[in-house]
Amino acid sequence: MTDFSDVSRAGSGAARAARLGWRIHNQRRWYRYLRYQAVVNALMLGDDVDYPTPPEAHEAALRLCEILDALFVPLEVQTGIFNKLGRWLREKITHGVRYPLHDGRNAQTYWDRLYRWAKAAAETDGGREALDFARFPNVENRAHIFAQRVVAKTSALLLSHALPDEGLNEVRDRMSIQVHRGQTRTEAVDTHRRVIAIARTATAGVASTFVLHVGFDQDLTNSLTVGGAALASAAVHEVTTGAFRALTEPMLAARRQARAWLATMPMWLIHYVTWRDGLIRRGQGDGIHQLLSIVTAIRANDAKLGPLQDTERVEHHLKRLIENANRVGDSELESALMNLESAVLYLPERILNSLTALIALVDGLSEVPGPEPDAGVPGPMLSGSVPPQLASWDPASGRFQVDNP
Repeated sequence: MTDFSDVSRAGSGAARAARLGWRIHNQRRWYRYLRYQAVVNALMLGDDVDYPTPPEAHEAALRLCEILDALFVPLEVQTGIFNKLGRWLREKITHGVRYPLHDGRNAQTYWDRLYRWAKAAAETDGGREALDFARFPNVENRAHIFAQRVVAKTSALLLSHALPDEGLNEVRDRMSIQVHRGQTRTEAVDTHRRVIAIARTATAGVASTFVLHVGFDQDLTNSLTVGGAALASAAVHEVTTGAFRALTEPMLAARRQARAWLATMPMWLIHYVTWRDGLIRRGQGDGIHQLLSIVTAIRANDAKLGPLQDTERVEHHLKRLIENANRVGDSELESALMNLESAVLYLPERILNSLTALIALVDGLSEVPGPEPDAGVPGPMLSGSVPPQLASWDPASGRFQVDNP
């Protein structure tokens, strides 16, 4: 005769096995989805979620994922029977793909290992071919920029709840909690904004020293708070997201004023620029973007910046802008302007970095609040039955006289 306790134990065991199987199934789907989406989104430089994924980006992403499967994750222990067994279980059973460890103490270096892993894949022959096929710009620090974008896109996917499948959302949520251990959601989102801002800025060519050399040699959180990187990343964060939460209207006005002054800089700077091909050019774009194109050309050795002269006018404007920034309490703007002033006065070799940091701080600001110039100022609606009225000044009465035409 069957014992009901045996049936109960068998039923509960089957239920636990089913739950474990379902959890493993969702984990395998999640890690494959996360890795592929981070790679394919990193390849699409437009950052437009409404833009359809091109077939070239899709095929390049699949090839890069194959390369990632073949590469060991940097800094993870490769030797030892238990390490090898654990990696085999993750790749063949629980995760289904090779992916950096991120739980427990591994969370502290997760971003760094993810960055190095993606960078190593992009530096292989197959990785370079995949980037070429996806039309990823063939520029200096190409693998570095791609890896930064993979990190930024992974950060976005971890924080996004836009998964229709509840099972996938549960796995995503567990991983996000592990990675952002000790952080509130607000702090995690703020870190993400800075990360993606740096990635976008590097992609756009606004590559100051902090962008190229400070990013991911340490763990992600610490790298964004080391020395001047904290100021720079915060500045780019504001520029890229447009989230000027801590800026008052006077601060915004001071930054707009600095941007307007930067737009006049090409007229002064161009006199000291020698182009490699000997042609006389002013750079592409207008205003501040023309200045950025000149700075980028100098960085790329397409142009050379000679000794600066006639700096008195620049010094005068900088002094006034610094005073304005100080008056409105904008320490970030004041610091950026003072760094540029120091470069103009004493350290000309630093002028490119100082200009780039200031551009990153003020470019992307919204225009002055108010209606567009062609929109007109809204006024009271006049009924069609009411004739328009004209007013004229009457010197005798000292009043406006209104007459219907």
